Amino acid sequence: MKKIPLPRRTTLAASIVCALATTGCGDGSVDGPGSSPSGSIACAELPARFVSGQTERVEIASATEVPAQGDKPAYCDVRGTIKGNVKFAVYLPRDWNGRFQMVGNGGKAGSISLADMETAMKAGYASASTDTGHDASMPAQSGARFGFDQEFGDEMEIDFGYRAVHLTAVVSKEIVAAHYGREIAYSYWNGCSTGGRQGMMEAQRYPDDFDGYLVGAPVYDYTRQQLSAPALLQHLYKSGIPGPSELPYGKLKLLNDIVYQGNGEDFEGCDAIDGLEDGIIRNPLACTFDPERHLPRCADGDDGDACFTPGELAAIQGVYAGRPDVNVLPLPPGTEFTDGGWGTWFIASGAGVPQLHTIMADAFQYLLFEPDRPEFDYLRDLDWSKDPLLMDKAKQTYNATDADLRAFAAAGKKIIMYHGWGDPGVNPRGTLQYRQNVEAVFGNAEKVDEFYKLYMVPALGHCRGGQGHNAIDWMTALSAWVEEGKAPEAIVGTRPSDGSTRPQCPYPLEAVYDGVGDPNQASSFSCQKVASQVKARIE
Repeated sequence: MKKIPLPRRTTLAASIVCALATTGCGDGSVDGPGSSPSGSIACAELPARFVSGQTERVEIASATEVPAQGDKPAYCDVRGTIKGNVKFAVYLPRDWNGRFQMVGNGGKAGSISLADMETAMKAGYASASTDTGHDASMPAQSGARFGFDQEFGDEMEIDFGYRAVHLTAVVSKEIVAAHYGREIAYSYWNGCSTGGRQGMMEAQRYPDDFDGYLVGAPVYDYTRQQLSAPALLQHLYKSGIPGPSELPYGKLKLLNDIVYQGNGEDFEGCDAIDGLEDGIIRNPLACTFDPERHLPRCADGDDGDACFTPGELAAIQGVYAGRPDVNVLPLPPGTEFTDGGWGTWFIASGAGVPQLHTIMADAFQYLLFEPDRPEFDYLRDLDWSKDPLLMDKAKQTYNATDADLRAFAAAGKKIIMYHGWGDPGVNPRGTLQYRQNVEAVFGNAEKVDEFYKLYMVPALGHCRGGQGHNAIDWMTALSAWVEEGKAPEAIVGTRPSDGSTRPQCPYPLEAVYDGVGDPNQASSFSCQKVASQVKARIE
């Protein structure tokens, strides 16, 4: 059976396996998938026999053999806790590929990402996830209430910020090694949004936890992300939420149509600036749309469907402008009436509540300030001159903004990061800003490209969706880079609605159409450096 070579190192997990095994501690190589070394601990025996090397209390509550069913392979379902409050799960497939993949959370976590674990497990990975130390199904811990210091202190905040993911990664790898009786060949992180922040926190604080990091749409500057809610929504909801928006939902399509197709007068629209009129703006930073100049203004007293009132125009301009004085960056155009666009994040239809508010509101009450402010209404009470300066502890706990990845790079670790230009909820300009900050540390982009590739994906929504070519196999590209040294270049994406394909290019390159080939085929595009991207330095 084929052997997978491993670095000659003795890890804590390997030591534990050797201590528990009667045989099986050899030269550091790994038997291929399907082998059963005599030193392994059977699934049903894990609760009684597994011993963690961590100082924190680790308990395995259950380990259940699950038979194969449909496309789901047979596996061992392990559930446990670390230090009492951090719940975790590990899936151990019977036909293991020798690798480990931990998946991240969304929102404020509070539950284990079982569906994403299953996806990884179906691909042969031993997989794991954590609830990050609080239980969102309990009203007292739901949303951001786990951060209520009067009830819980700051333990669960620290767990949510960074500790729970690290502890779960270490313990899960111990369990994997103990069950299979051999060391893991390669370990990977896979997370988007909050999961992207978690991956960046790992890379910055605990880079040895994983060999490769797949990081999507990261909420890495957590305090800035929370401030984006009042910065944008204060222009739309003058009387609070719920309440009528200054810009009606029914006018989003008009706004979107002008951004893409122009106003028929002094603005031609941004859809075709890349040579194709295909409903995709390749790089919104090249779009010259100016709401003050290019939108039709209603006559005094008019409120027609084909124009915008002064109040509506002011609201639109405020949303695009962001709030640069607190680093809430200007919002790129192109998501006004798209799948997962403004109508999801900023202006809900009917009596709905915008998602940006739903996710952010209680963070101001329980996570951002000391002491907590349980009755705080960020639209009504936020003092822009003072409150953003009172978030130092929150920044230390939640923000993964450290651009000094020299230790990470020296250890041979790799990152593929992606963010969709069609994501208004987590501004993609912030992800571009982080990459540029890392380049500043290393002195040039070429050195950064040796371990960190960024993909700015046209028309991809928040982590998924959008009208672009959003079905992309990132993990295959990452594993080829980590295991074979094949640095990723163009990665082909597919549009699920029609099967068309297009290359996704590493920053600062863009997919440029050759002008003659089938625009539905990736082969008609090449990755090139375009002036619009060069000028997109985010200060």
